[in-house]
Amino acid sequence: MTALVLAAALQPVPLPACAWVRAEGETAGAGFVVDSQKRWLVTARHVVADHTAVDVFFPWVENGTLVTDRAAYLRARGRLRERGLLVTGTVVRTHDAADLALVELPSFPAGTPAVTLAAARVGEPLRVVGHRLDLDTLWNRTSGPARQVGVLAAGYTWRGRTLAAGAGVVLGQLPIEEGDSGGPAFDSRGNCVGMAAALRRQAPDAAVVISADEIRRFLSAAADAPPAERSNAAESLQRAAVWVRPTATERFAGGVLIDRDRGLVLSSAKGLAVGDRVGLAFALPRGAGVVGERAPYRDPVGLQLKGAWRAAAVLARDTDRDLALLRVDSVPASAQGVNLAANPPAAGDAVHAVSHPGGVEFAFVYAAGVVRQRGRVALGDGEKAPRVGALVLQLPTQAGSPGGPVANARGELVGVLAARDGAQSVGYAADPAEVGAFLDANDVTRLPRTLPGLAARLNAVPGRVAAQVAVALARHGKLTDALAFDPACPEAHLAQATQLFERGFAPREARDFLDPALSGGRFHAPALRLRADLSVRATDWRAARGDLERLLDADPADTASRRKLVRVLLELGKDADAASAVGDAVRADAGSLTNLVTDLNEQADALEKKFPGAPGVPAGWLERGLTAARDALPAGPGREGLTAALRRAAGATDAERLRLLRGAGR
Repeated sequence: MTALVLAAALQPVPLPACAWVRAEGETAGAGFVVDSQKRWLVTARHVVADHTAVDVFFPWVENGTLVTDRAAYLRARGRLRERGLLVTGTVVRTHDAADLALVELPSFPAGTPAVTLAAARVGEPLRVVGHRLDLDTLWNRTSGPARQVGVLAAGYTWRGRTLAAGAGVVLGQLPIEEGDSGGPAFDSRGNCVGMAAALRRQAPDAAVVISADEIRRFLSAAADAPPAERSNAAESLQRAAVWVRPTATERFAGGVLIDRDRGLVLSSAKGLAVGDRVGLAFALPRGAGVVGERAPYRDPVGLQLKGAWRAAAVLARDTDRDLALLRVDSVPASAQGVNLAANPPAAGDAVHAVSHPGGVEFAFVYAAGVVRQRGRVALGDGEKAPRVGALVLQLPTQAGSPGGPVANARGELVGVLAARDGAQSVGYAADPAEVGAFLDANDVTRLPRTLPGLAARLNAVPGRVAAQVAVALARHGKLTDALAFDPACPEAHLAQATQLFERGFAPREARDFLDPALSGGRFHAPALRLRADLSVRATDWRAARGDLERLLDADPADTASRRKLVRVLLELGKDADAASAVGDAVRADAGSLTNLVTDLNEQADALEKKFPGAPGVPAGWLERGLTAARDALPAGPGREGLTAALRRAAGATDAERLRLLRGAGR
């Protein structure tokens, strides 16, 4: 009877205040909101490890039902960011002596409450909300009574450090495990009495919960600390800058966010084509500034997992002004827009710029300079390029690193770096009047402000209408009529190529019908996928690689394309790149592991036929691919299973190794 009374008296836990915290590629745990106004979240110090930023997931309710599948959250990261259920927070304070970390978040889901801190009492029922790594579910509840309250004299060890020595704790009868660390422990009234932190494995069900008093002291010290340093003008410009196609090896183009609400980005026209879709990287926040090392920006999957990768459609370009207008699908919370200056700077005025110069290990590199002069300069290619209003700048610029923002002393945009070659410390940019004219003619999200802008838009109407009519006709099967309206209509060419291949045309012949749809750098995902498939059938591996990499540049989480890329790279003899693609596929979607293992076995079968009597070749590829998959998996049963399989195969003969590895991961 007593148990029934206690159960009835339990108040619900405030689940909206709870969170899943992930330090990408390393650790994961739980957390909880402690201050809604300051957007503060507390988790365990050993959960954030040495990271300066962590991803924070809030509970996802779909059609009135809480989504608990861990893999579903990872698959839906982009959608969850758009809904505000996934944000990247900044670690602003850690405290080893209490194993606590404070994370400041850029935003909350609407109505997110803060927990109410309270003291624990021995014998009172406790409930921890956590995310055990050995379970496939999130928001798991672990229940049990408070066994004792006191001071943890010796603390516990993590990575050679002693944590929580001398901390006030609650000892709970709670079978918590890795992944529960940082989780709030609620009492029967729904108040938070502490944070789950560790397990004393020498005794059964002896969980260490950092007390609410320790959390209060930690928060009080954080509140008394000097406020975090605000971004200065240079750092603000870095947060407005982007890197267009950061995986490119020949040109390191920048860009600048000019309209946050509409997702508009201004860049250089060099290397871009209207209708293309490109990947771009926003700056990763680090304190008041941004991450400056180049390597993280050349990892599209990692950037997407951190919320800093976006796909952008190229809306317009003007080679005479060396300007291009792009639109991103969404904007990270940490990114800042910059306003266009109403007036141009004068000769001698100070300017600031951000670019991604080649030859250094850093990106989002700031430079200070002055305006040497204003005048009319040819920014386009060729001797007949017209002269446009331009700024001649004293800046350390590179023609191979165009597109970055140039701002005045007030932080207003006065231009973007042009790709024109210049003498040492001489750079160029179309002036604000030219930028304004370009936007007036091409920014269809706003009404035109000038007659030339209106005229330019009216001139574009017939072509736009013809393209729309062509798409409608193609969808109704009238392919000839569609191509009469728009000879490059992707839908019509896609339908033609599909029909021809189904009628028995050779893959190369059918593929040729897709080329007009993708000419001039135009992007059409279904056409690119079909052309890549036809290239694979035609064993044109280089062509297939090019199309698959274009798809992945726009969407690094396109696991289907990355799985195909693994085979293509393997056929090209790029085993290391193929293994890297396996790891990227798993990082992007851990749920793809089963299909990837099937692919690896099929590839091993093909290698066994290609190299009869040499089992070391297929065994070597299986080992390499499975190792890449294992290394990309988070801690848990999947990773442990692959580790065990690889360990069993180590030291065996090639034939035995091949046999053992074929069963791994299945």
